[in-house]
Amino acid sequence: MTAIDLVNVDSQAAPIARSGRRRALRRLLRNPLAVTGLAIVVVAVLAALLANLIAPFSVDHTDFSAALQPPSGAHWFGTDELGRDQLSRALFGLRVSLSVAALSIALSLAVGVPLGLAAGFYRFLDPVVSRFTDTLLAFPFLVLAVGLAAILGPSLLTATVSIGVGGVPAIIRVTRSETLRLRGLDFVAAAVADGASDFVLLRRHILPNAVNSLIVQATVLAPAAIIGEAILSFLGLGIRPPAPSLGGMLASAQPLFRDGPWLAVLPGVCILVVALALNVLGDGLRDALDPRETPR
Repeated sequence: MTAIDLVNVDSQAAPIARSGRRRALRRLLRNPLAVTGLAIVVVAVLAALLANLIAPFSVDHTDFSAALQPPSGAHWFGTDELGRDQLSRALFGLRVSLSVAALSIALSLAVGVPLGLAAGFYRFLDPVVSRFTDTLLAFPFLVLAVGLAAILGPSLLTATVSIGVGGVPAIIRVTRSETLRLRGLDFVAAAVADGASDFVLLRRHILPNAVNSLIVQATVLAPAAIIGEAILSFLGLGIRPPAPSLGGMLASAQPLFRDGPWLAVLPGVCILVVALALNVLGDGLRDALDPRETPR
């Protein structure tokens, strides 16, 4: 194949990629489980964004005369020991969980993608990046979170950094494997023959074609991030009270479970449903973006 032929292959890559994404979208929409998961995620995101508008009460509104009230017309999911509306606090807690998930995944991508690109493209850097990845994997998630909490103190920043650092090794591995695969394809050889620099190769030819795999990996990390934030808040290492969080609501409900079992229902259901919806959506995206993985 001549250099001109290779350049022609490269010039056709963009429309081929766009048509491939349209086909992937059609495959995704034909998957009822994935569509259901997507709908639940969209509803959860909208509920979190519009919490100020749709919450029936202020998040800090207390009514001691209505403390530990079961679900009723005034409080659909009951009240806690201070008379605070559980539905309102769950909506704001969902906002915290989704914010931590989004920020932690952004942190994982910001750190993991450049390192994965460097490891896959420059082979002399591969051992260094691999040892860094192994070092991160050597620390269990909770041990790392406790250590960071001791340094930074319980906060949104602590939860975000802890979960984000925990997701870096997976992003590095996915980006590295995609870089190794893509650098041997024709359109990359065409760019090399056309005199493209390493930066151009990575930015215009390798990274855009690795986006699909990174999207799937992000959907895999998202439910883990939501559950991770809930664990940290449950242990007192995440969002500080009285700010609402789903994990913190579960922790507060634990000693009151006999008198107010409804206190644990709504935050627990929110965590379960949103994490399950993200898992189902991630499976659907994986099958849509890589139909070779779809069972036949």
